[in-house]
Amino acid sequence: MKWLGPTWVTVDLDALQHNLNQVKKHSSAPICAVVKGDAYGHGIRRVSQLFASQVNYLAVNDLTEALEIRTVNNQIPILVLCPPLPQQLKAFALHNLTVTINSQNLVEALAKQSRQMQKIIKVHLKIDTGMNRLGISPNEAIDFVNLIKRQPFLKLEGIYTHFAAANNNLAYTRKQLIKFKQLQQAISEKGHSNLIWHCANSAALINLPETHLDLVRVGTLLYGQSTTKLPDSWNLQPTWNLFSRIIQVKKIAKGESIGYGLTYTLKRHSVIGVIPIGYSDGLGVDVKKHHLIHRLLEKPINVLIHDQEYPVIGKIAMGMCCIDLTDHPKALDLYGTAVCIPTKRVLINQRLPKVYFQNKKVSCVYFQNHLWEAVEKNGQLYLKDNLNGR
Repeated sequence: MKWLGPTWVTVDLDALQHNLNQVKKHSSAPICAVVKGDAYGHGIRRVSQLFASQVNYLAVNDLTEALEIRTVNNQIPILVLCPPLPQQLKAFALHNLTVTINSQNLVEALAKQSRQMQKIIKVHLKIDTGMNRLGISPNEAIDFVNLIKRQPFLKLEGIYTHFAAANNNLAYTRKQLIKFKQLQQAISEKGHSNLIWHCANSAALINLPETHLDLVRVGTLLYGQSTTKLPDSWNLQPTWNLFSRIIQVKKIAKGESIGYGLTYTLKRHSVIGVIPIGYSDGLGVDVKKHHLIHRLLEKPINVLIHDQEYPVIGKIAMGMCCIDLTDHPKALDLYGTAVCIPTKRVLINQRLPKVYFQNKKVSCVYFQNHLWEAVEKNGQLYLKDNLNGR
């Protein structure tokens, strides 16, 4: 498939659907699909469209991500995991976003905003059961529930917590769960019912079925990955690939250095390829690289060409890097060849075009801040009619 530019991401919508079906197979609880981090690098607009009719909730990190979803879907409930700042409250109300509550000041400010607008705002109370990050203490929870219930335009819809180590410390996770369920019982005994209680992330969904409760918040699994070992009953599919094309091929003599800082010196006469992707796109970004020991021991990044690995050599620049093509049998003929690049999906620059496949055909393309219908003819990709729902 030919493409407009040299670098792009492919997303397999059928694989995403398959992974969602796997989650449904393993839990009877309603699903909150986590699409933060630009849907883990898959593109929040199109992925939200895919999931919206099949899940009960979407979850995002902040207001900006929620508003991205609202450009394509005005109906799906969206839980914003990061509590809003005062200047954001009006936008939360206007766009029917569900607010995470973590302080009395936020309750009071939100109550004031909702009264001014005469608009009901849904809230979920965040409980800190041991993550020691966001949330209130379980000891404060009943007072918070009463405070929220007294506000005429605030609707307490749910209460949730987050596990710190459900992938590798089940004993600690069970302690968190016990605290959370004790709180659930205490609040129920106070007459507060019809609340959505949720705590299970992807790892807990796999390792501790007793955490599923009224809703499961699933992110990683939907995108074909897992932080914990998958039982044999699970079958996830890969969903995402990053590609770039070789824009120059050249011979470089033994003893010459490659790239900024002269950090890599060739030990043989070599053939080098250049690809137009670098750290501004997310390639090679890793905080561990600042540590000397890590830099000394780290393995090179390898890219795939015709299913064979070739190393990235030299320092990765903002928008370019070099590949050692010497061992490829047709190295000098690789100009324009597509290269598959492994990297962390959530670190990928959102400016990169995303090409979505469905039924093994190009479905649409996210490009220049729009979703476009895609038509492929004679190996050439044509874009028409954006699909942003406007």
